[in-house]
Amino acid sequence: MPENTIVLEGVLQPDQEKTYVHLPFEVPAQAERIDVALRYDARIGSNPLLMGGNTIDLGIFDPGGIDFLSAAPEENHLGCLMRFRGWSGSKRDSFTITPGEATPGYLAGPLPAGRWHVLLGLYKIAPQGCRYCVSIQIQTRPGVEGQPLNLPLVSAGDLPGSPPAASFAPWLRGELHCHTWHSDGDNSAANLVALARRRGLDFLAVTDHNNISQQRELEQVSDPGLILIRGMEVTTYKGHFNVWGIADWVDFRVQSPQDMQAALRFAAERGGLTSVGHPKPFGPDWDYPEVTNHHCVEVWNGPWTLLNQIALDYWSNLIASGRQVPEVGGSDYHVQDQQPERNLGIPTTWAYVPGTPKTVDAAAILRAVRAGHVSLSDAPDGPFLDLRAGFDYAVMAGDRISPVPPGKLSAQVRCLHGAGCHLALIDQQGSLFDRVLSQEDQLVQVDLFPGKSRFIKAELRATDERLRAMTNPIYF
Repeated sequence: MPENTIVLEGVLQPDQEKTYVHLPFEVPAQAERIDVALRYDARIGSNPLLMGGNTIDLGIFDPGGIDFLSAAPEENHLGCLMRFRGWSGSKRDSFTITPGEATPGYLAGPLPAGRWHVLLGLYKIAPQGCRYCVSIQIQTRPGVEGQPLNLPLVSAGDLPGSPPAASFAPWLRGELHCHTWHSDGDNSAANLVALARRRGLDFLAVTDHNNISQQRELEQVSDPGLILIRGMEVTTYKGHFNVWGIADWVDFRVQSPQDMQAALRFAAERGGLTSVGHPKPFGPDWDYPEVTNHHCVEVWNGPWTLLNQIALDYWSNLIASGRQVPEVGGSDYHVQDQQPERNLGIPTTWAYVPGTPKTVDAAAILRAVRAGHVSLSDAPDGPFLDLRAGFDYAVMAGDRISPVPPGKLSAQVRCLHGAGCHLALIDQQGSLFDRVLSQEDQLVQVDLFPGKSRFIKAELRATDERLRAMTNPIYF
């Protein structure tokens, strides 16, 4: 079988850090296999605390094009034109693509002749620069002509789903942020589904970094035992955001606030629900606070002690300014035995989804999240809060009361598994009510005088101030 070898070499400079380089190469007709390997000097890990060396991310585009936000053109909102073909960040330094198989994180399919591009993401560049070498081997088979580009990468519609256990219906427990070996995790997507079932979750979104290849694997799960939600973590050098509910690949090559705004708009126009991811140190931070056309904010990422109060404060400032932006959480689970310890459902996102388990689907769950009908807890079996207010307590967290009540407002919080913890009702100025709970299942009713409050929300904290559970606000 004939084989072509291409070597691309160069030196990267420190002022190129946090940018992208596209290295062109030609693929001949009748290509059957492409192998790419990257080598570079002074290599260090992606941990942001590691400095002084180089960290290079790796990906590839086929001849469909490399223009920003062009991977799913206007005439095709299903991600069906093969342009972006994969990304492994700094997790891998080599990959293979064939018509039938590909390294996790890359999309198998036709290998059309023409100009391809290896994508290098320059996450860290040492002061002395970085010398790199990309080796590309292309195998061809005579008599096999290239196939057309317009073939589906990922199917449209929902991923497979099964009626969830729904032990607390209409409240469903789920996970909105986790990773597989299609980016930097160590589990297959199918294994992650099995773990979610063991954790007692009702829904799961797998959000691999800058990838949709995990969706191909999830499409093959016949009976997941829970509801699967399409997802992707758009991992830029200026901040991360999750996208749920669409099959499209969303471009991550953001270089400006305008780029970030455009990427968020691209996802929303295709029906995606977007959420700023972990806006806290080492999260990383959200570098463009002026960009606010996202739907949600992830205020709780992994165990509470991992600087999550900073993310919560970021979101609290948004809603104190008058914005109605739902809060969500996610474990950011990557690997077994991860330190600090993480697991699916730490924290758990509870979504209020009326209907029977047989009629609830991914779209219904995402509608509940968009409406703010969400409560967060530190584990699937951890504490749970359900905040209601108004006449007959008909208004729930995420909703708005208008106009502001001139006098007292009756509020009610149902608290599960909260004995010994402090329950507080909070507005933009601080605590309106505080009580130590004495029972595992307790219904707390209180009359408030909201006055100039813009919202009220409920928090449950341990005696060491560690957050155990929280609700979205009721807005005024």
